[in-house]
Amino acid sequence: MNRPKYKVREFNNFREMLLQSVTLYGHDPAFRYKNSIGQIRDVSYKRFYTHVNSLGTSLIELGLEGERIAIAGANSYKWCLSYMSVVCGAGVAVPTDKELPFEDIKSILEVSEAKAVIFDKKFGEKLLEHRDELPDGLVLIGMDVKQDEDGIISFDRLVEEGEALIADGHMEYLNKEISDNELTVLLFTSGTTGMSKAVMLSANNICSDIRSIMGIVKINHGERILSVLPLHHTYECTVTFLCCVYGGVTICFSEGLRYITRNLQEFKPHILIVVPLMLEKFYHRIQKAMEKEKAASFKVNVGHAIAKTVGAVGIDANGYFFAKIREAFGGEIRLIISGAAAIDPVIIRNLNKYGIKTFQGYGLTECSPIVICNGDKDSKHDSIGKAIPDVEARLDNRDENGVGEICVKGPMVMLGYYKNEEATKACFDDEGWFHTGDLARADKDGFYYICGRSKSVIVTRNGKNVYPEELEALLVKEQAVKECIVSGVEDEKGATIVYARIFPDSAAVSAMNSNRNVGEKEISKAVSDAVRSVNSKVVSYKMIKKFEIVNKEFQKTTTSKIKRNQ
Repeated sequence: MNRPKYKVREFNNFREMLLQSVTLYGHDPAFRYKNSIGQIRDVSYKRFYTHVNSLGTSLIELGLEGERIAIAGANSYKWCLSYMSVVCGAGVAVPTDKELPFEDIKSILEVSEAKAVIFDKKFGEKLLEHRDELPDGLVLIGMDVKQDEDGIISFDRLVEEGEALIADGHMEYLNKEISDNELTVLLFTSGTTGMSKAVMLSANNICSDIRSIMGIVKINHGERILSVLPLHHTYECTVTFLCCVYGGVTICFSEGLRYITRNLQEFKPHILIVVPLMLEKFYHRIQKAMEKEKAASFKVNVGHAIAKTVGAVGIDANGYFFAKIREAFGGEIRLIISGAAAIDPVIIRNLNKYGIKTFQGYGLTECSPIVICNGDKDSKHDSIGKAIPDVEARLDNRDENGVGEICVKGPMVMLGYYKNEEATKACFDDEGWFHTGDLARADKDGFYYICGRSKSVIVTRNGKNVYPEELEALLVKEQAVKECIVSGVEDEKGATIVYARIFPDSAAVSAMNSNRNVGEKEISKAVSDAVRSVNSKVVSYKMIKKFEIVNKEFQKTTTSKIKRNQ
């Protein structure tokens, strides 16, 4: 277990946490965003607290006290305000993926028994197109609706009227007792939409996770973070939103992945929470820029050596030597945390060399979500880290290579799956350990290394285990490979062999062929060479025996993870 390196405040629910932050950081900016005409606006911690109480009071006035309230839309101040208003006393928040097809949205609303949905304009268009199919009596609250119209309640009006109600003495919301250990957030995990499998989290589940993360990762009051991943996902919600409210950070909002480069320059974040695909794109852009500058690699290595030496005597020279690299992230970047999927450890090692503290962590929606993570004072570039404070972790049923299933215990582990006792019992053993389904090994220092998913492991005829993720990580390092999925299939003799589906990088293949227009023949040869290269690096039973070239990218989740079952 990772021991806390930093002192952390005590709180067990969101209202306690928010009140502490308002007291500490009241007039400092909690949020920074662009309004509809492109002007950058700030909202202070004190103003945010006023808005939370105002909206919460209005939600209770609408008869929604204790009810499930869905929240859907792009990352925004109003999304965060909606979430915090619900979890600070109005009811149960149901964060919903704005990209889902209507049938899945309808299923979430029905399964969660939502009585209201707060939504932005784009999501609202999807709802209104199928209005006749929505659950009876569902209260519709539009973030972008200036005044009530067509049965949609104006979000802005609710905030204004809630403030007036409080001024008139309506204190029900502010005085409401908060239960720390009851259902507060209901989350539908990737791949479970349309089914009754939804994760139940309490306020204390999530707040304990915040406390543990803040014990090993230092974020500084007054720093800025850019929110780029979808807020309905626990990883972004807990780390980018809630941890930063705890720490007095200013949360800025990206306008979308298309505009992230521009937003980095505008908001100049100190911290970024990313998924590997995003970080890989930044890294490769930096590498290309370095290749254009003669002797850039030499300069970086010399700069790193000098910065490390003077750093030992308390002088920070990183800003001087690596200013151009930092500029790619806006110029002020200090810390990058990658999660949600595996990443090439070379990228983490090199970004640290460039003076940007970068590490990875591991978690699941069922665990609020972080349970294993590197800390900024104790990390290894190729590991997901150690169990965070207050989490016990172990490896179950380890094989001859020390690989076993990650099992965890701790206050951040979910209450269970909503109305699904069978699924809940299936993931807990008799001693109360939560079985994650993820496979890993651990070193003598307590650092964990992900090997794959127990459900995706390939078992050969001679009983050997092959972890697809290991081969996928090797394949995507090859120039000709852009994306891939590795799985096990039966050959004509009934034996299980390793099979890869590969989406080639046509631009890279073209560059390999002197930037000529390339056809199927050249692409097939380049991919074959890539598979041969990977096979030369692994033992015989792990070798890819068969592969297929696909002509389009694989479908992904909203956190850019490739969906395996396609």
